[in-house]
Amino acid sequence: MPDTEPVDAAEPASDAPRPTGVPAPTALESLINALLEAGPDVAEHVVRAAQELLLAAQAVSDAADRAVEEQQGARAAAETAEPDGATVHPIDRNE
Repeated sequence: MPDTEPVDAAEPASDAPRPTGVPAPTALESLINALLEAGPDVAEHVVRAAQELLLAAQAVSDAADRAVEEQQGARAAAETAEPDGATVHPIDRNE
């Protein structure tokens, strides 16, 4: 058997390239850099579009809340209403 030392798998090989320099920018950093390079008109347009998107999401959320409240009111009214005259008879399965 040859006398070789076991290689630890956690350690990278000595000939592997090591990262150097500045790491790549994140997606948010790239977005901010693009906005800064594009100029103030584009940045203002994007900010206004984001505000409109948030207002639209708020409108959807408010409409959903109103729909849930209406359904809860209708369900509560149906539970307290008088029966419509229907009679329920138990089913005798032993017949």
